[in-house]
Amino acid sequence: MSGLAIHSLFIRSDKVATAIYMRVSTERQEETGVSLQTQKERLHAYCTMKGFTNVKEYLDVGSGRTTENRINFKRMLEDVECGFIKNVVILKLDRLTRSIIDLNKLVSQLNEHNCELHSCTENIDTTTASGRMMMNLIGTFAQWESETISERVKVNMQSLAEKGVWQSSVPYGFNLGDDKRLEVNEEEKEHIKQAFDLVIQGNSFTHAENKISNKYNLNWHKGFLLKKLRSPSTVGDMYRNETTIENTHPPLITRQERDKLLSIANERHSPRMQIFQGDLFRRKVVCPYCAKIMSLRANKSERDNSNLYSYNCHHCYRNKGKTPTVSELRLEDAFVKYLERISISYDKEDIKTTDKEKEINNLKMSLRSLEEEKKRIQKAWIKGFMEDDDLVEHQKEVDNKVLEIENKLSELTNQTFELTTDDILNIQTTLRENYEHMTKDEKITFIQSHIKEIHFTRKLLKGYKKKYSVNVDTVVFY
Repeated sequence: MSGLAIHSLFIRSDKVATAIYMRVSTERQEETGVSLQTQKERLHAYCTMKGFTNVKEYLDVGSGRTTENRINFKRMLEDVECGFIKNVVILKLDRLTRSIIDLNKLVSQLNEHNCELHSCTENIDTTTASGRMMMNLIGTFAQWESETISERVKVNMQSLAEKGVWQSSVPYGFNLGDDKRLEVNEEEKEHIKQAFDLVIQGNSFTHAENKISNKYNLNWHKGFLLKKLRSPSTVGDMYRNETTIENTHPPLITRQERDKLLSIANERHSPRMQIFQGDLFRRKVVCPYCAKIMSLRANKSERDNSNLYSYNCHHCYRNKGKTPTVSELRLEDAFVKYLERISISYDKEDIKTTDKEKEINNLKMSLRSLEEEKKRIQKAWIKGFMEDDDLVEHQKEVDNKVLEIENKLSELTNQTFELTTDDILNIQTTLRENYEHMTKDEKITFIQSHIKEIHFTRKLLKGYKKKYSVNVDTVVFY
């Protein structure tokens, strides 16, 4: 015989039973709230006063927000539906639920099976109209109280987040300091940096992820790097209540590095059918007809069995339009000629240094720490732990430090990065001359790290049907 059948026979033997339902939110509520023993004593006393016999106990440990995950609550309702329970006795309505919708649904369910609900604290009897009205009023206030508490918790967590206090699991690359703020884990940061460097050099996120994970025996899940890249914590921000709070802790990478990697990720949204190694312009060549990124193609050389690379447009092919193809050798020749004729220009506002940004972030964190120190000093004075003269002296010291940091921040913010004409000419000359002396791997690293797009045109040579001249018109740098 099943457990349910045994349970049913046990209740049937006394014909009509009374259920007392008890719930605590956590196992520690014995210490801080209405304990189980207190609930049990008061509920049994109420049953004795009302003359209820054959009392069955049902107990759950869980939240008051919903009844979905309460095993014994559901068992009690099954017994009500079977006609075994005719009275349900609770200490307070919030022991059942804090939702007025759930409460009304429950009362309707009990009434449907001729079962009465009794609350010994609120003195409610649902068999009368006034009792049902009172139950609805109390249930409404219970729901209001629950939602008010939730709002207060939400506001408090937002306030802590604005102060840089971390309130969830510690993300990879960080440790949690004694002040509950994130601190950089230098070893894990180096793992992240090496992986992102591989991506910038032209490797896929998956390849970089697997290589670093295997190298250091890390338990990185699939898609870890992309998720890490898109996480606000990676650049020193915190996301709370649909709001991003900037510069709450030291970053793992700069915002410029993050933006560049995101740009690379967006460019690589369509996977390659086949992976080759050793090509120069992977996912950099833009189709002159449809402006989509062209696909890599490799054929084996009959002479030395090496790969001969070319780029063609699958998008144009699928749409049955002109399908341009350009060999890597011709494209590289055109690229070198482009380097010889380009003129470098720059916007001073776009030039930023990593060290400068890091120093600014550290100064901002120092300012927040000083503000917290001022609050602690004021609290000590209010509680009588500090004399008036000591308060003035300490606040003066803190104010002087704040002023010093604010002046330093102002200097760093107003600094500009100056380039002379000679500097620009030197960059141009270095770029042109050095490319010719790079190895193939160095060229790949340079192109994948610094170039976003290569736009070219081709022109059919006079007297030929399939031979074209290739010209690089524009190179978009990161």
